[in-house]
Amino acid sequence: MNLSNKREIHRSKPFAKDLKNLPDDVQKQCWKTAILLSENIFQPKLDIKKLQGYENVWRVKVKNVYRLVYTFDERKLYLLRISHRKDIYRKPFDRMD
Repeated sequence: MNLSNKREIHRSKPFAKDLKNLPDDVQKQCWKTAILLSENIFQPKLDIKKLQGYENVWRVKVKNVYRLVYTFDERKLYLLRISHRKDIYRKPFDRMD
């Protein structure tokens, strides 16, 4: 698997809805983080962790208290959800819709 090719960014509908409800500074940081991920899926500058119980779902911190949940394949980065750390794991995020 090639981990460093630039990937196309895809947003799920739940992600788009989540993002719209966040403060502007968090939205901007989320996109900066997504761009870094699209360039290197395991960007060393980011705090990335694999989520237990999922085959290929990861989370990255955004502005310390927000979590961006994503997955990827050879060509695409799929942004699944973004929310405050206390809420993110209560939401379903294992599919694109």
